[in-house]
Amino acid sequence: MGNINNLSRNLAQDNTSSNSFFDTIKIIFNYACDIGFVILPSVGYIHQYIKIFLLKKSEGFSKLISFILIMSFIVSIFFWIGEKFEITILYNAIFGILVQLFLLRICLKYDTNIRNKEKNNFKRFFNIKQFWNWPYFFDYLFFLIFISCFIALISFIIGYDNKTNIFILGVLTSLIESFLDVPQIYELYKTKNPYTISYLLILGWILGDLFKVIYFFFRDTPIQLILCAIFQLTTDFILISQIFYYRKINKKNKEKNDNELDFEKDVKIEEIFSKETDLSTEIVNDADTN
Repeated sequence: MGNINNLSRNLAQDNTSSNSFFDTIKIIFNYACDIGFVILPSVGYIHQYIKIFLLKKSEGFSKLISFILIMSFIVSIFFWIGEKFEITILYNAIFGILVQLFLLRICLKYDTNIRNKEKNNFKRFFNIKQFWNWPYFFDYLFFLIFISCFIALISFIIGYDNKTNIFILGVLTSLIESFLDVPQIYELYKTKNPYTISYLLILGWILGDLFKVIYFFFRDTPIQLILCAIFQLTTDFILISQIFYYRKINKKNKEKNDNELDFEKDVKIEEIFSKETDLSTEIVNDADTN
C-alpha cells in the first residue's frame, strides 16, 4: 500500500513551500481509498458472518462462493509477486482470504446438511462428490495449502521473470473471480426463490465491484484485472435483475393464489348459504302443512 507507507513522510513535507493544503487532502484521500479498497469488498461477507452467528444457521450461503474467492486471492498473490503492481491489491487479497476462512469456519459449525462424517482422511478428502463440502475445517486448510504450494512450485520452476507465466496467472485470477456470481445466478434460476439471499451481501458485491472498476481505471493496474472487474459488475446486475424479476413473479403468483382461495371461499359460503336457505324453506313449508 504505497500511499500508506509514505503517508507520514508526505505529511511531514507539507510544511515546505512546495506542498499545499490541497496536496495534504489529496494524500489523505488516497490513503482512505486504499483502506476502502481493502475493506469494502468484504463488508457483505462480514455481515453474512454476523447473520449466521446470530441465527445459528448457514443455509442460504453457498460455501462455493468462498472457494472461488479464496482461489482467486491465492492466484492474485502469486500474480502480484511476479508483476509487482499496486501493493493495495496484495493487502486486499490477504484480508479477503482471512475473512473467507472465518466465514467458512462458522458455516461448517452451523451447517446441518453435511452428512459425510467419514473418519478416513483419504476417502473423505478425495471423494469428488463431496468436494468443498467436507465436514472438517482442516480439510479446507489442507487443500488450500496444497494448491498454494503447487502454484509456488510451478512458478518457481518456470520463473517469475517469464512473461507468459505472469500473464497466465493474471488471466487465471481474473477468470476465477469473474465467476463469483455464477453459482448464485444458477441457484436462483433453479429455485426461483430470491428471499433466501442476503440483499446486503449482493449490495456489497455491487458497490465493491463498482469501486474496483473506478479504482483500477485510475491506477496502474493490469488490463486483466480491469476486464475482470467489468465482467463482475455485469454479472452483479444480472443477479439483481433476477432478484427483482423473481420477486415480481412470486408476488403475482401469491396474489393469484390468494384470489383463487378467496373465490373458493366465496363459492363454499354461497353453497352453505344456499343449503341453509333450502333447509329453512323446507322447515317453513312443513310448519305450514302441519
